Amino acid sequence: MHHQPDLFSSEIKDTSRHTSGNSANALRMMAQHDHLSPGQQRFNRLLDRIEKLKVQWVEMQMMCDAHRPVYHQILTPLRERHSLCVREMVFLLDSRLQRRGLSAQQERIAAAILCNLSMQLIVQGDEEMKALHDKYSSESLSQKEQSAMMDMREMMEDMLGGPLTDDESLETVNDVFEAGMKRLREAEEVKREARQARIRKRKPSAAQLQAEANQKAAETTLRKVFRQLASALHPDRASDSDERDRKTVLMSEANAAYDRRDLVALLQIQLRVELTDTASIAKMADEQIAAMTLLLKQQAQELESGLQQQRHEVRYEFGLKSYETVSVANLNRSLRAEESFFERELSAMQQDLQQLTDDKYFKRWLKDQKQLSKEPRADIFDDWRY
Repeated sequence: MHHQPDLFSSEIKDTSRHTSGNSANALRMMAQHDHLSPGQQRFNRLLDRIEKLKVQWVEMQMMCDAHRPVYHQILTPLRERHSLCVREMVFLLDSRLQRRGLSAQQERIAAAILCNLSMQLIVQGDEEMKALHDKYSSESLSQKEQSAMMDMREMMEDMLGGPLTDDESLETVNDVFEAGMKRLREAEEVKREARQARIRKRKPSAAQLQAEANQKAAETTLRKVFRQLASALHPDRASDSDERDRKTVLMSEANAAYDRRDLVALLQIQLRVELTDTASIAKMADEQIAAMTLLLKQQAQELESGLQQQRHEVRYEFGLKSYETVSVANLNRSLRAEESFFERELSAMQQDLQQLTDDKYFKRWLKDQKQLSKEPRADIFDDWRY
């Protein structure tokens, strides 16, 4: 009689054969009689959910990897040309401000424009712009940085309900922010420990005891699946160098899967090395199914959280709005919108640079800029990162 491998058996079968188990579908429980039990159905639903999330993760990476070189190929030269135009505009304003013929108000407008433009280049690391900024600004960069640092400190101290300590150097906005966040995390940790201490003092409810037992069973299951693999894939159990290399690769995969608590990947490796099969998975006891289902639920939650974070990072990288779906169509639309934005800006700046040497045009331009600065803007690039 053919012996079905037992997923939870203490006997480890050594095999060099490699079977197909790379799809979560291979782990799906099949009905042994008329229908699947509720527990088996939940197991299968979670497998499907995890498979879809993993596919979405890979598709997102492939989409971004394909879009990124096109994005930079189109926008990098436009950004560089834009920076050069901004730089030329700053020097032109500096030159014009050193001559006579402007009213006090016109000089203030020109100086404000110069300072704003120079700041765009300063954040890109243009050191030469710092001196020009300070030349025309009523507040030097160091003073602005000090003011911003004090504002950040005041905000953090309001959140903390007390002063930040001066144990470490707090010279920049980032220093204050990091120190404040560290204090907030420490305060939250103290509160968390206090809550846990109060919980420990209380008699746990039946539901809490059951949840703890379920979690313990899930952890035991995860360790057992991994230890079976660790034993079967030990190099000493290899018959030759090729087999040893194959097992080393598989063991590396198992270690990585265990570190990220990826039960699906561990079970897929078990299928590949024939430590189990779909029939033995379907015959698991209800308690074993429940433990594995809890692990799958937690894995799905981790994947959903990670996918959400990945979407957030992609939106930030490629200029999508927070509410926009990450798709090829939206990435391309956003790219064309940014390309069009830079082309319009460059066209306008180049036209201005050609004509600003004329005093009449220059004064009219200052008046227009003053008027534009008063108008509210609802630009899709309000959060553009120069």
